[in-house]
Amino acid sequence: MNALIENGILNEMSCGSNFAYVLSNNTFFLSTEYKVLQSQKNNCFVRCMKMLYNGKIQLYYLTGMYKPLSSLFPTLDAERFITIISNILSDIIEVKNNGFLSCQNIDIAFEHIFVDPATYKVSLIYLPLSQHMFGDTAYFEIELRTSLIKLISELSNLSSSKTIQLSSDLSNGGLTLEDLYNRLKGKGSVSRTRTENSSVRNVRIVSLNAPARVEIRITKDEFILGKKADKVDGVLSFNDKISRVHCKINRKDDQFFITDLHSANGTYVNRMRLQPEQPNPIKNGDVVRLANSDFQIVIS
Repeated sequence: MNALIENGILNEMSCGSNFAYVLSNNTFFLSTEYKVLQSQKNNCFVRCMKMLYNGKIQLYYLTGMYKPLSSLFPTLDAERFITIISNILSDIIEVKNNGFLSCQNIDIAFEHIFVDPATYKVSLIYLPLSQHMFGDTAYFEIELRTSLIKLISELSNLSSSKTIQLSSDLSNGGLTLEDLYNRLKGKGSVSRTRTENSSVRNVRIVSLNAPARVEIRITKDEFILGKKADKVDGVLSFNDKISRVHCKINRKDDQFFITDLHSANGTYVNRMRLQPEQPNPIKNGDVVRLANSDFQIVIS
């Protein structure tokens, strides 16, 4: 669910073939970003109009000429899917390079990514608000990568060597979005900024379904996670099903491993339950489940 809707920041309205968001508080609206949005000439955004609805600001999106990406899933093949993902990445890269707009305000729900069915050109929904959909750009990237990996694994009609490679690349934290785009376009270049100093890397776990955002930075070569503050290095006290001493993350040379420490409700990596005391390698983008709480591994 859209976090802004969940938190009561805005409400969604269906308007025939279009849709709108109504703000709960007009002070959330950013007029400067709205003006920048209106000045864009490349059609990477769905056209947005500011209106009033019962005294509240309404952001009205003209989507009638497009199809939601989610509606195309049953008819897409791997080649068309790759084209669409390439266009999504192109639009996002343009936002990153814009300097006036933020990826934190892009709605990347598949039902709100709009596609021209004739050309597969993509238009995104941008919310010019002071309240962000994502806490930071890194979290935005995690959500984008995770949702695409999950989609590729779930839709059998997308299965091909190219989509399998894309899924692998999405999981690779050494590849930036620009690298992913270049690979899809056959350019093959890789940014050096995240790989030339790969021996010094930061590891974080970021919650995906906690009541509030939880982010823990792994600061030691052996880092223990659990809910018992005096027994662990990273405290996860929000979930009673997580054991007092649940698991540990180890760094060995330039690799990272997670080990279950006989937890009551298990440690999982990408849905596979780990055997206690058996280290399992982890990489950027992996989803780790502790009991019934999911976390993304972020290696940067």
